[in-house]
Amino acid sequence: MSSQPERKPNLRLPISLSPGASLVLRLAFAASLFLSFLPRLFAQQFSFADYGQDEGLLNLDVFGLVEDNSGLLWLATENGLFRYNGAEFQHFGPKDGIGESLILGLHKDASGRIWVVTNDHLYRYDGKRFIPVQLPVANVQFGAGEPISSIDPANILFVARGSLTLLSESKQRNGEILWSTSPFFSDMEMKANPSLGKIFSIFVPQDNRSYRDVWLGCGQSICRIHWPLRRDSLRRVQIFASAEGIPPDSWTCLFIDREGNVWARSRHYIRVLRPKETVFHARDLPSTNELGSYRASGILAMAEDPQGAVLTQTNRGLARWEGSSWRIFDSSNGVDFKDVSSILFDRHGVPWFSTRGHGLMRWKGYGEVQNWTIAQGLHDDVVWPIFRDSQHHLWIADQFQVNRFNDQGGHLETPPLFQKMPILHGTGFANSPDGSLWVFTLGGEVYRTDTALDHITFHEKLPSLARTFTDSSHRIWILSRNGVYVVRDPDRPVVEKVWNPMLANEAFADAAESPNHDLWFLSDHQLYRLSHNSGHISRVVLNPDLTRGQMRNIAADRDGSLWIGGGIPALLHLRVQGGHVTGLESITSPNLASSDVQIVRFDQRGWLWVGTDLGVNVFDGTTWRLLTRRDGLISNDTDEGAFFADDDGSVWIGANGGAIHLLHPEHLFSSAPLDVQFLAANLGTHLLASDRTTLVPWQDAPLNIAFTSMDFAREGSLRFRYRLSGMEFDWSETTSHWLHYPAVAPGDYRFEIQAVDPDQRRQSPVLSLRFTVRPPWWRTRAMYLLLGIASFIASILVWHWRENRLLQRQRMLRRLVAQRTMELEVEKAELLAAREALRHQATRDSLTGIWNRSAIVEILVREIDRSRRTGATLAVVLADIDHFKQINDTMGHLAGDSILRDAANRMLHHIRPYDFIGRYGGEEFLIVMPALPRKDPHARLNQLLQAISEEPFSFEDHIVHVTSSFGTAWYSPGMAHVEELIRRADEALYRAKSEGRNRIVFYEDLYSGNE
Repeated sequence: MSSQPERKPNLRLPISLSPGASLVLRLAFAASLFLSFLPRLFAQQFSFADYGQDEGLLNLDVFGLVEDNSGLLWLATENGLFRYNGAEFQHFGPKDGIGESLILGLHKDASGRIWVVTNDHLYRYDGKRFIPVQLPVANVQFGAGEPISSIDPANILFVARGSLTLLSESKQRNGEILWSTSPFFSDMEMKANPSLGKIFSIFVPQDNRSYRDVWLGCGQSICRIHWPLRRDSLRRVQIFASAEGIPPDSWTCLFIDREGNVWARSRHYIRVLRPKETVFHARDLPSTNELGSYRASGILAMAEDPQGAVLTQTNRGLARWEGSSWRIFDSSNGVDFKDVSSILFDRHGVPWFSTRGHGLMRWKGYGEVQNWTIAQGLHDDVVWPIFRDSQHHLWIADQFQVNRFNDQGGHLETPPLFQKMPILHGTGFANSPDGSLWVFTLGGEVYRTDTALDHITFHEKLPSLARTFTDSSHRIWILSRNGVYVVRDPDRPVVEKVWNPMLANEAFADAAESPNHDLWFLSDHQLYRLSHNSGHISRVVLNPDLTRGQMRNIAADRDGSLWIGGGIPALLHLRVQGGHVTGLESITSPNLASSDVQIVRFDQRGWLWVGTDLGVNVFDGTTWRLLTRRDGLISNDTDEGAFFADDDGSVWIGANGGAIHLLHPEHLFSSAPLDVQFLAANLGTHLLASDRTTLVPWQDAPLNIAFTSMDFAREGSLRFRYRLSGMEFDWSETTSHWLHYPAVAPGDYRFEIQAVDPDQRRQSPVLSLRFTVRPPWWRTRAMYLLLGIASFIASILVWHWRENRLLQRQRMLRRLVAQRTMELEVEKAELLAAREALRHQATRDSLTGIWNRSAIVEILVREIDRSRRTGATLAVVLADIDHFKQINDTMGHLAGDSILRDAANRMLHHIRPYDFIGRYGGEEFLIVMPALPRKDPHARLNQLLQAISEEPFSFEDHIVHVTSSFGTAWYSPGMAHVEELIRRADEALYRAKSEGRNRIVFYEDLYSGNE
């Protein structure tokens, strides 16, 4: 893995080199030239993630590697069995059923079951524990690399001391599963083919649905067994030896690719048998650089990548068959490990390599990213412009030299012309129509070569340069720290300065061309437009708060909008209409990794590429993606303007560390969702199931949940959103792969988890598990009922105890209470009598016993309020004893009082139960009659009138005939006061007296004629 220093050139200040500094640079260049001629293999640089003791893989000597059906990786090591779940390595030992620490091999059978080989035992994994299998003989010993395979889930093949043994499964009537072993070959078969007595390798094709073929490395040849489970004459053994292209050797590795080609490898040879052919063809590794024969301590392995290329190991690295030849990967490509023991492509197509002594390795960005560094021909690891000329040669300029890609040699080289004159700090390339090359440097040097790159045909010195740009008219625009220069015809090398007053003294950084061919020039703080139609240069006013810092990059979108970045607070997306900015948008986190933008460019798809110091953001018009070292980039820190969109759709990016080549950018926007899985979930000692609701008794124990995503290549970028419904309402986020809840109260819960990759804007479906924590025994309904009964019984007992204790006191107090009660009752009766007397005195007339004036008026007010609310009728009668003064004068006041009492009593007995009568004053009575009908009130009032006049009154020996007069009035809703109603009744009474007395007069009749 490359570890180039991360340093960035400063493009913002002019460089003036002192003689001493120039000498240092030239010495560095000479040293890089010397290193470039040292013998080495030229190829791309790749990145690998290594997993060792710091990551939890305690032993680095790995014998085998398999992926189970759930996506977990199993590793057999010299000191234990480990399983990798994307977050940690879990060790399996005695507590899991494995008694030995030396694990020599692994196998996943056709049913997905994991088998483990130790020095003298064979184990199978039942999902919880490893169960040993009884072997046929005692003291069986396995060795590293001795194979195990399966014909079908019930028939396992393994080799011990060269002998092939069949392990078969059988089910008993009681359902118990038994395993039995037997020699795979009979004595007759061994006698007919002695090579079957020494087996080095086994391979059963995965699509071997009919179970008709098994391939073996047998003796010094290769054997194919047809119908391996047959035990009669139909089982045929086919031997491939020298006549069939198989040299005598121990063939320890067999493999069949997706095309049906059978690959066989020994330490000296590689052979391949095409389908329907009978002769193997040579595919030996090149004999140069000690690659021909394998002498390392690894275990020979082969695997096929998602593109169909076959990988195997070499003495110093890896080799990949690319259709016609082997491509070698070693330390010059970043393969800093050797002694490979297994090669595995996981379910996502990511390659993994187990090694003898270097742990586990993962190839980052396999098939997607290539890196070019000093090891591949660069003279420095800081890359600036990348360019492809009209001859289709790729050029890369680093700090010390310009480099051209050699297609035949597969490396970068410096043409002889530039070897003689180092091009320091190249900042731009351009092409003339005749094929000559233009080269520009940060220091202001401008060179033009001839078409053959033999000599310099033009040279000029300008102020310090930042960038160059070639427009659609082939004009070369040179952006300097002191204005803009242009080469209008590259075939006629004349450099002109654009003498526009606005541009003359500005420090420019970048330029772009819109689809309408308007040109845009970006200075540190200003934006200018050169109109294609008018040729007029104008300045576009930008918000100084948004451009605070230094603008350094600009790109024009297909829709005419502009993207601007640099050392400003955000990436700006804007439109310009006329001279004004419209539709301004600021792009920041999370869509942008950093506001320190070094690259803003579009590729041929119209995708926007934004290079920052923290990675490369890509925008396809709807979604943002982030690329970093975890995707295979040599560095996250990109360099200014170092971008090139190639004709084949690939993309080149310059970084502090080298040049990055992204082969298939379209793969960045994969729509495949992430996955997330539960590894373990337990509440105390109870395991929680993910497929049903688990009932758990309450216990004072924590809840622990472990989970992972099988997208191991995205480790470091993944986040997990989670919540425990029943305890939490909001979602939380973590980078950890496990959660711990110290305690969980009784109740119903649902734990939800989702994997999220913010870099790729992907997320997994939400995975959940449900469980119910039962209450503790002391909080159950039965316990509550029992406690209730016990409390009730205890209460009774306490009550009886207290009752017995207080009986004597109660007897004593009872007498006192009875006595006091009697006294209180007497006092109460007296108080009630006094209160009733006071109430009667306050509301009753002392002479007649009926309501007095204040009480009857209060009753009238209440009835008026009720009539107002309900709408019921209300009549008020003011009755007067006729000639009462004459009675007092002739018979005395005692007779008058007696007549008043009798008259009141007579009227009281003739009014309705809900009518009220009171003495209004002297001989006048006020009668309140609620709900008296308006249509025929005379019957009721006549009864009252006659109750006085029909029967004479007697006082002592005197008989007196007395009559009375009634004045009646009805309440109407418009009346504001009770006095108004009484006044009307009084007015009617007055009319009754004036008309002869002993009559009833209605106030409403007095004015009926007026209405």
